[in-house]
Amino acid sequence: MKALYRNKKTGDLFAIETDEKGNVISTSGPLLFKDIDPQKLDYDNYWNDDIQAAIKDFERISKEDYLEILRKYGFYRQSSQRHLFE
Repeated sequence: MKALYRNKKTGDLFAIETDEKGNVISTSGPLLFKDIDPQKLDYDNYWNDDIQAAIKDFERISKEDYLEILRKYGFYRQSSQRHLFE
């Protein structure tokens, strides 16, 4: 299953793919961009072992949660920047 996760301690955002047992298969991140779909990302697998070792420190978040995090830190679309996101 591919989904978005936030590290509870650091706040880092990752897309993590796990199998049915919860084992990490692939990872992508840290992530910080608007149009994110964990199903369509290219997973670089750079953090697989580190995330597997600390998987309990990650919490799954929804796309809405992710967009709210972006807004909270000032990442939002202004009318003058609309062309950058469409």
